[in-house]
Amino acid sequence: MKWLSHLIISLFLILTGCDSGEPGEVSLGDYESDLGEAVVRQLIKTLPDPAPSIPKSYCVVKGKDLENTRTEFVERLSDLKLRFISANVLLVTDPDNAVVDPETRLAPIFLQIAHIKSTGADSWTIDVGWSYKKIFEKHRWDVKLNGGNYQFGESKRIEGNYDSTSPSQK
Repeated sequence: MKWLSHLIISLFLILTGCDSGEPGEVSLGDYESDLGEAVVRQLIKTLPDPAPSIPKSYCVVKGKDLENTRTEFVERLSDLKLRFISANVLLVTDPDNAVVDPETRLAPIFLQIAHIKSTGADSWTIDVGWSYKKIFEKHRWDVKLNGGNYQFGESKRIEGNYDSTSPSQK
């Protein structure tokens, strides 16, 4: 009987330690939604071109751990006529461990929906990022849903090493 009370107390402590995270945090599974699609579209629209003369492949990932997005989600972007590739099929090449598209043998541009936090019924703060080879940027956007359309506030750069004036990054 004593072991039962210890078990109940242990389960209670485990369950109380399972907080859902910070208030307003959107679950990772909900990143592949209309909001997530609008975020990726906005990211592509505002994306600099770190290598203008090189064909591009895009890989959409989510969360801080760069989880792959489902094919069904990426197919929602097919009207953009861009090459999207799953993170699951990317290759790591020798000798420098570069990540490449297996078909083109070129480095993809990673598009990351890093974090979504609800700040109201129809508003969010969203951290996004992009990377190409060793170049990257992370930004924060305030987003509002207004009349069925997502409106993106001014982008605030959080971090990054991309310098649009540097020809060595091309």
